[in-house]
Amino acid sequence: MFWLFKNFPYKYTEYFPETIFDKLLILSIIKVESSFIKDAVSPLGAYGLMQVMPQTSEWINKKFDKNYNLYVPKDNIQLGIKYLEYLYELNGNLADALIGYNTGPHASKEVKESAGKRYLKKVYTAYYIYKFLYRGD
Repeated sequence: MFWLFKNFPYKYTEYFPETIFDKLLILSIIKVESSFIKDAVSPLGAYGLMQVMPQTSEWINKKFDKNYNLYVPKDNIQLGIKYLEYLYELNGNLADALIGYNTGPHASKEVKESAGKRYLKKVYTAYYIYKFLYRGD
C-alpha cells in the first residue's frame, strides 16, 4: 500500500485555484502528464507539472488577462486548470475536454480517437486510484 501512496502523492493542492474540477482529477492529470516532476519537458516542448505548451501559455495569458509564468509550478498548475476549464466549456463534457487537453483542440479525429482515448484511459485509471487512496472514508 505504501507504494501506491508514494506513486500517487497528494501534493501541490495548495496551488489549485477554485475550480469546477475535483482536486483528485487534477492530481490524476499531473500524475499522467509529468509524474510530479516539476520541471518535466516533453519531446514537443510542453513544460512542467501540467505539461503546458509555451504557445498555449501565451494564449491563455492573453485570452484571460493573466500573467502566469509557465516555469513556476504554481502558475503551471493554474495554467493547466484554466486551459482545462476552457476546453470543458468549449466541449461541454469532461471526456472531450481531457482529450483536447492531450491532443490539442484542433487535432484530427484520428488522433483524438487513438492518442486521445489512450490518454483518457490513463487519466481515469489514475483518478480511480486517487479516489481509492484518498476517499476511503
